[in-house]
Amino acid sequence: MGRLSLLFSVLIAILVTITVGVWQTLERLEDEANWVTHTQEVETRTESVLSTMGAVQSDAVIYAISGESFRAADFKTYSTRLDDQLQELTKLVADNPVQLARIRAMGDALRERRDLLARLIAARQSANVAPPLPDLPINRARPIAEQVIATEEQLLTERRLRAQATATTTRVLTVVGTALSIVFLLAAFWLVRRTLLAQAAQQRGLADANEQLHTALAESRRLSESMQQLAHFGELLQSCRDVEEVRRGVQQTLPELLPGLGGRLALLNPSQNLLAVGVHWGMHGLIAESVFQPDDCWALRRGQAYPLDGSKAGFVCAHVQWPNPDFPESRYVCIPMAAQGEIIGVLTVDGVRAIEPFERRLAMAVSEQLALALANLRLQDTLRTQSIRDPLTGLFNRRYLDVSLGRELARATRHNLPLAVLMLDIDHFKRFNDSHGHEAGDALLAHFAEVLKRHTRSEDIACRYGGEEFTIVLHEADETTARQRAEQIRVATSEMSVAHRHVQLEHVTVSIGLALFPGDGRTPEDLLRRADGALYAAKKAGRNRVLSAAQADASTTET
Repeated sequence: MGRLSLLFSVLIAILVTITVGVWQTLERLEDEANWVTHTQEVETRTESVLSTMGAVQSDAVIYAISGESFRAADFKTYSTRLDDQLQELTKLVADNPVQLARIRAMGDALRERRDLLARLIAARQSANVAPPLPDLPINRARPIAEQVIATEEQLLTERRLRAQATATTTRVLTVVGTALSIVFLLAAFWLVRRTLLAQAAQQRGLADANEQLHTALAESRRLSESMQQLAHFGELLQSCRDVEEVRRGVQQTLPELLPGLGGRLALLNPSQNLLAVGVHWGMHGLIAESVFQPDDCWALRRGQAYPLDGSKAGFVCAHVQWPNPDFPESRYVCIPMAAQGEIIGVLTVDGVRAIEPFERRLAMAVSEQLALALANLRLQDTLRTQSIRDPLTGLFNRRYLDVSLGRELARATRHNLPLAVLMLDIDHFKRFNDSHGHEAGDALLAHFAEVLKRHTRSEDIACRYGGEEFTIVLHEADETTARQRAEQIRVATSEMSVAHRHVQLEHVTVSIGLALFPGDGRTPEDLLRRADGALYAAKKAGRNRVLSAAQADASTTET
């Protein structure tokens, strides 16, 4: 390969040299053609200057003799043309100082002669008779013009000689380069042929190795395809919104990802004491329990996959019956699923055949993807709960109320349904807090929240509005229903028994304000304001009572 590279490098250098030489020759020939055009233009314009000067002189003499007025006009026209032609000729020879000086001298001579003829015309015009013709000096412009033309011809001849020399050199270079290229191409062909023959001999000797490599590549391709499926599976898992979607995805994807094997996914319950199989797939070689304890699985005990890679299960997990009498050669592996330092469940893979090493690694990767997805779902549920729930009471918070009340009012308006808003406040809570401490106050609020949960339906919205103040939105509740519900809560609150640190706390009461939709308001702000006004009226009237917004208005009017 080194020799072949050297030959091709030399060949390329030769071709580049020939190309550059031909290119330069073409450029010189192009320059020569331009100079030929330039020389012809200089000669033509020089002759045109002399011809125009002859016309100027002819018109001046004839006018002096005959007095024909159009001759004087032609004299002026040709005089202007003479100046223009001299200016153009000067531009043409501007790159040649010698020629430029000659053209300027020729121009001075022509202008001197033209001035003399102009005075002759002026004499004719003033006397109106033919003046005597003066002796015109010898035309000094003609010899100068001949020198200009002769110089241009000489320059053109020199350039042609240089171009011919360059063309000859290029022809020689091309012939020599072509010959060398042929020689190097033949040498390269010989080297390539010898190399190919050597490679053919080596390939015949590596037939067995290639077959083994083909097998390894097929296995690698299979693993690569499986990893791609796993990556796609992981992306879908991260998009799941609940555990049920994860289960369906596992049941549909893993039979394709681990063909010929079966498996089970068991998740740990919130109490951390039981695992329940939520989904299974494929052809199983094991009989397994649907519910079992964490200690029944060696993988959960040891915190790693069990059995170890390449070993048989000396101790069988208690949640499986192995071997299955129908498949005495079955194998299995349990893989614990953990994320963020927390055990989530266990993935069990088994089959009627031994699990291959790459399938074991693939199952472990599946376990990691499942653990991350399930941990994310748990985290999302926790964050969702924290964002809408009050941490002390477990009721919805004010933010949830602000969002939900507008939606419920729109639904009630659309279906022409009643809706009631209760505003509740524990009587003398500040005095209770000061007497028993904040911890006792928190315990009271938590018990009061349980009372609200027992006396509201699942479709109702019970919220902690702030401090000791609570709000309940009752769906499809008219005034009678809402008042009955409020009275039930009031009575249950007065009967509520709260113990804190083995001390029985005093009983409390609650005041409740009631606002109805649409009579007391059609917007969340109006309903809350009216319910709050009714609550204030209930407290002012002696507390431990339920007052509607209409009653509060009536009491205000009477006062």
